[in-house]
Amino acid sequence: MIDQMTIEKVLDAANIHDVVSQFVTLKRRGVNYVGLCPFHNEKTPSFYVSPSKGICKCFSCGKGGNAAHFIMEHEQIGFFDAIEWLAQKYGIQIEKRQLSEEEKRRQDERESLFIVNEFACKWFQEQLTGTPEGIAIGMQYFRKRGFRDDTIKRFQLGYCPENGDSFAKAALAKGFRKEYLIATGLCYERGDGQLKDRFWGRCIFPVQTVSGKTVAFGGRVLLADAKAAKVAKYVNSPESSIYTKRNELYGIYLAKQAITRQDRCFLVEGYIDVTSMFQSGIENVVASSGTSLTEGQIRLIHRFTDNITVLYDGDSAGIKASIRGIDMLLKEGMKVKVLLLPDGEDPDSFAQKHNATFFQDYIEKHQEDFIQFKIRLLLEESQGDPMKKAQLTKDITRSISVIDDAIVRAVYIKECSRLMQVDEALIINDVNRQIIENRQSQNSVPQNRTAAQPDMAPEESEQAGEPVQAGEPVQQPVAVDPVEELRNQVRAVMRSDKGPLATKEALLARLLVRYGERTMCFLEDEQGQQVPVSVGKFITTSLDADSIEFCHPVYKRILELYRENCGTEGFVSEKFFLSYPDAPVSLTAASLLEERYQLSTIFQDVRFAKEEENLYEITRHVMTDYQLAIVAYEIRQLEKEIQNPAPDQDITPLLSRYKEMLQTRNALAKELGDRVVTL
Repeated sequence: MIDQMTIEKVLDAANIHDVVSQFVTLKRRGVNYVGLCPFHNEKTPSFYVSPSKGICKCFSCGKGGNAAHFIMEHEQIGFFDAIEWLAQKYGIQIEKRQLSEEEKRRQDERESLFIVNEFACKWFQEQLTGTPEGIAIGMQYFRKRGFRDDTIKRFQLGYCPENGDSFAKAALAKGFRKEYLIATGLCYERGDGQLKDRFWGRCIFPVQTVSGKTVAFGGRVLLADAKAAKVAKYVNSPESSIYTKRNELYGIYLAKQAITRQDRCFLVEGYIDVTSMFQSGIENVVASSGTSLTEGQIRLIHRFTDNITVLYDGDSAGIKASIRGIDMLLKEGMKVKVLLLPDGEDPDSFAQKHNATFFQDYIEKHQEDFIQFKIRLLLEESQGDPMKKAQLTKDITRSISVIDDAIVRAVYIKECSRLMQVDEALIINDVNRQIIENRQSQNSVPQNRTAAQPDMAPEESEQAGEPVQAGEPVQQPVAVDPVEELRNQVRAVMRSDKGPLATKEALLARLLVRYGERTMCFLEDEQGQQVPVSVGKFITTSLDADSIEFCHPVYKRILELYRENCGTEGFVSEKFFLSYPDAPVSLTAASLLEERYQLSTIFQDVRFAKEEENLYEITRHVMTDYQLAIVAYEIRQLEKEIQNPAPDQDITPLLSRYKEMLQTRNALAKELGDRVVTL
């Protein structure tokens, strides 16, 4: 963990204009800067950077925040990784908590493996472009595939010499330890104890994580007839402590921004397909690298988009088998389309023949919804065979049953009924039956299921399926994304009748974030001394006096954090919340500091010309307005109870409370005057 003081030090050093301008071309507009948003496609600039506030914001897609938030979104990394990114940029030493000896050992090993892989990646590139063998053999192969120099450099493609131990000797000469060369899979040990290069005589495709770290390699053989020589066409790195193949996708590091902008990911099979499509101008493309699609890979794609298009070769013989794995995409809530390329074409050859505009246009015109594609494909098999048609209908209902969204399921059921000419009620019954079976199966999964099983192809998993253990089913814990859970809570509040209260709470939270520690007035204590009262103290004391709690979960958390930390020496509210490591809190704080959360135009008169100079008046009015909103809310609830009392209920206490609330509302309204604070 990185301590709060270090986080604040990094964010203080990070110049938001300096950080954003590395990725976005910015032009000055008054005291701010503006450019095209890097998170979605646009022609008119709507991405603003405010150096004075240290925040950025796209007023079209809504993304932004401080320097760390920008890096988190742009590089798709976590908060602490973003802080480390900024610390490295500004030369700040990161102080972390003391690690145990075992944690140090594991961390040192992981860092060593990453260093070995980075050395290997550069060494393979040097062999490709700087040696006669690499130029004559490796570069010739890439040229034959139509790859340009910029593409080769972008993907860090390389070459490993045919001499079986060239890399091993070079790595050992550089001082890298033998066990790390073996652990990464770059080398293996022969019976005589000598190291042998795993990728000798092959072109190299580095595999990078979403943050750009090299974790593995794929090596493509260059022999004219690999089958005759009984040599595998591709050799891939084995799994290690830094590489789990079911959690990685080839090309994701280069594709992630394009996936976010286009709100779609193209999924292909191999390294060459990704590289060719990227070179042709279609950058939102990744590959599962020949392995069956896994839950880890799906979740990785789902971080950037809900939409995925799977591309199949025109003459692919394995389509019918592989489409079974796409059920996993549907289960994860993805919107899946399928594109079948013309006969004899694959993504590589098609990309080589056509530019990005033609390719994109072809995709738009020929991609099909997955369920419709599957129905059409299976109908071709079942012509004239009722039993086969019945079995294929069950296959389709199995795919529909894994979809969580009930409305989407209903649409697919109707479409399946129409195309398969089967009564809709029968399909509904079968879908419901399979939903129940799926739930029972999930609840009955044995606890000792191995970690390797998710990497199996769906058909392998079913063939090797473990028998459900007899006895009481064991309920499996469901992993919950805390950020998504928070979003759901916020949506629930804003859709409820407490939504208007949450909008008022935004103003109080904004005052807490921006001016929490600032003195708004002085009060005389019992000894006759003038005691300063801060904005935060006034807000918290007023809320406590009426036993009021915020309904909006993030604003409630901001209030709690202020209470816990306002007494800390050197506490500055704005700095504290903008640098807080919990992303929902810090992002909300950044959002509350934007101009659209300024107080309403009622305060833009002479008395309130400068907000920070009139904190007493403004804070009192905002608090009174919030109290008035709470009273109005309670009045509405009382009116509902009075109009619909329970049988034999005495409504006299309700009427008494209702009268009291009306009197309170009138008093607050009189105090507030005609100034009502709105967003």
